[in-house]
Amino acid sequence: MAAIATHMNTMPGLDLPDLTVPSSDTRTFRRVLNAYWQRVLHDLARVPLAAVANHNRALYDRTCQALRAAGQRDPRKALHVVRQPTVSVLVECIQRQLAGIPDSVLLNTWLRELCALVLLELAALGELPAAGVTIGRDPQGNFPVLRSPTANLLLRPHEVVTALTFRPHVLTVHEGMQTQALPLRPDGKWLEHRQGLGLPADVEHPYLTIVPGVFLALTDNNPLASFEAHPDKNGNQLDLGARDPTEWLESLRQAIADIDANLPLVGEEIRLCMRLFVPVGYDAQKHLSASFQEAIGLIYLTLHPQQMTMTEAVLHEFQHNKINAAFRLDPLLHNAWSPLYPSPVRPDPRPLHGVLLAVHAFQPIARLYEEMARAGRPESLNAFWNERFRKIIHINRAGAETVLGNAQPTAAGQGLFAEMRALDEHFRTYEAARWPDRKDGADLSELAEQHD
Repeated sequence: MAAIATHMNTMPGLDLPDLTVPSSDTRTFRRVLNAYWQRVLHDLARVPLAAVANHNRALYDRTCQALRAAGQRDPRKALHVVRQPTVSVLVECIQRQLAGIPDSVLLNTWLRELCALVLLELAALGELPAAGVTIGRDPQGNFPVLRSPTANLLLRPHEVVTALTFRPHVLTVHEGMQTQALPLRPDGKWLEHRQGLGLPADVEHPYLTIVPGVFLALTDNNPLASFEAHPDKNGNQLDLGARDPTEWLESLRQAIADIDANLPLVGEEIRLCMRLFVPVGYDAQKHLSASFQEAIGLIYLTLHPQQMTMTEAVLHEFQHNKINAAFRLDPLLHNAWSPLYPSPVRPDPRPLHGVLLAVHAFQPIARLYEEMARAGRPESLNAFWNERFRKIIHINRAGAETVLGNAQPTAAGQGLFAEMRALDEHFRTYEAARWPDRKDGADLSELAEQHD
């Protein structure tokens, strides 16, 4: 799912020949991600002074200076900070505010949290001056909740806390004249170092490793999480669905392993982009998932007992992350938002942008099934699995017909739609060879609830 995009011009030189399924390497998506992160880094530092409340001005200036200095020492460190969805989604939300009539209170609340999270990431990386940066409570007497995937940290200061100081590898908590230092260790071992210290804050390890660098997140700061465009859903509230986190981890690890085994370049792309999977419940009957154009690297999804459903969901939402990053650089379509068209996977009419999202997500899923069949995986002998495979191909063909028949692509979109056409032609031929005697259409209604 993507919230309404802000207007942007086309991006010269953006070439997307294999953004749907990487052909021989991951260079196309690497270029997209690098350009996207550079954009977020640029946007973070360009909040107009007039929009920054007096109590945030010094903090915002010092945060930008610290991030700029880290980037000058090592550009990878600055990009590491903004590639965390905890940081980038706040940058995107602030820019959305600035694009309209901003709510000053909301904007400055997000800005103060953004500064604190940037400083926390820099501290975890050891990229702050030794003297550190100190923040106090805002005029309402509040501190932002601190979250860091890098340090595996969730910290809520108690009322007695008067200030927080961010230094290299250390967060110092001030309680009047008393201070306590919390080591910031990416190995997630810092909690044992604070035992018995009586730290005046609630502290947790909220990020559980799925694969290195990709986490099951038991906390979420996305301001858009409650926004919902799907007619069968009501937001994306964090919820393990009364399931143990280990069950979630096992399912997500198997999903990524399935993708690695059958689409290894896509598995590589997942590790380039994805950071956080947020659990939003358990449902044995249907699967619902979501992603946001403003939160690249973040996926919301329910847990389902069928592993193939989970593998599909991970691939589906990851594909949304890929194309959403590209959409933040270029609209790809001149007619993305009107008129509305029937969608092959949604019960409500969608702009062409939405149908494109569906095809871009389901064509790689069809490739996943194809590779599993080619490898002779046991699942590929199952009648239900094969019927699902065939229905996915029908989804792709119906959606591709709508998109390719109506798209008015930008220059950057030309390569994307050429790839879509080639994949559509491939699966038309593949279907005829695999199911030569099947002429009936597929009932697609059951798939409308599977994903966003």
